[in-house]
Amino acid sequence: MDDATLRRIFEPFFTTRIAGNGLGLATVQEIVRDHGGSMNVRSTPDAGSRFETWLPWRSISAQAPDLDLRTLPLGHGETVLVIDGEREQLLRDEEVLAALGYEPVGFLSPGDALAACRLAPDRFDVLVVGHVAPSALALAAALHRLAPPLPVLLATASADEIDADALVGTGISDVVHWPIEAAEMAAALERSSAKMRMSQRESEAG
Repeated sequence: MDDATLRRIFEPFFTTRIAGNGLGLATVQEIVRDHGGSMNVRSTPDAGSRFETWLPWRSISAQAPDLDLRTLPLGHGETVLVIDGEREQLLRDEEVLAALGYEPVGFLSPGDALAACRLAPDRFDVLVVGHVAPSALALAAALHRLAPPLPVLLATASADEIDADALVGTGISDVVHWPIEAAEMAAALERSSAKMRMSQRESEAG
């Protein structure tokens, strides 16, 4: 598709097909947005198109009364830097992380989090960026520059305005729902740990 067509593909009733009604992609985008996700499209004339759909991975709510932490993948004391601009939510995040077997170090201020990471990046094993102003993506990128090897998790209420290129460019390795949920966070941290272990083995082998 050329750029002019690409800009309009999600418009209702826009179509390049004689028999088309222009509702297919518009409906797909609406469904994805209703689920808190986003879409990213790349297309080159005579070469092909690539459609990417990003959806938040949801699992059992942390507030579910029958949630059994023993069934979740737990940490082993790894230190998690977590940032959230709301004090009560930050305290809850720290409680969830501690219950999952991690050592949380919470920050309300992005500046304080950056200073801590700049001073001792080796202190942390994972970085979790929650609801902060003015931009969680910019903060994630800054943390990634300070500690490139560390996984960065983004907790967001909606990924609607975030495309794949933005995530890759900031070094974010996983996206979870905000406010964070115990089961979802446990799985994301386990995936991050697995990636770190694999990267370390590859470095040692190389």
